[in-house]
Amino acid sequence: MNEIKISKKSIWIVVIIIVIIGAFFFFKGNNSSNSSSKSNSAVLQNPKAAPDVSFTTISGKEVKLSDYKGKKVMLWFFATWCPTCQAGAQALEENNDQLSNLQILAVKTYKNAGYNGVSTKDFAQSHVPNSLKYNNWVWGDASLKATQIYNPKNYPDIYYLIDENGNVINVNGAPGATINNIISFSKGN
Repeated sequence: MNEIKISKKSIWIVVIIIVIIGAFFFFKGNNSSNSSSKSNSAVLQNPKAAPDVSFTTISGKEVKLSDYKGKKVMLWFFATWCPTCQAGAQALEENNDQLSNLQILAVKTYKNAGYNGVSTKDFAQSHVPNSLKYNNWVWGDASLKATQIYNPKNYPDIYYLIDENGNVINVNGAPGATINNIISFSKGN
């Protein structure tokens, strides 16, 4: 009798797809009162102040989210083992010319969401090396507090779009699948 072998990676890909589909329906349901919306992301009707958290950059510098007040920010929690994170990083890098008004804070969720993976620097160097040269990108590792506040369920791929006043106005996942929403936010549409 033939045995079916399923790898851990295959299981995680299925789990990530299920989370993304679930998030799509969750966000769509939460956004149903805004039928004129062009996206399926969670556009918050009453923006809330983004809690200030810190993280450590790949060069070892401790920075705070509040250091970027006055700028549009994408605070992206990713895991280095996550395939949608790789695709998201590549989509962001490929569209960086349209994201010049957006400060991208790409931070590995605390302890890589509980799974082994390469370092943040190795992830960036392997998948999106040009991003390391861009002024609007900062790569780092999230603190435990930052992860508890912004990613308590350890999703491998979730981001927050934060306006110039420090208010979270959008929550979504999978930048590769939602790149048009990110570009629109960056351009102010």
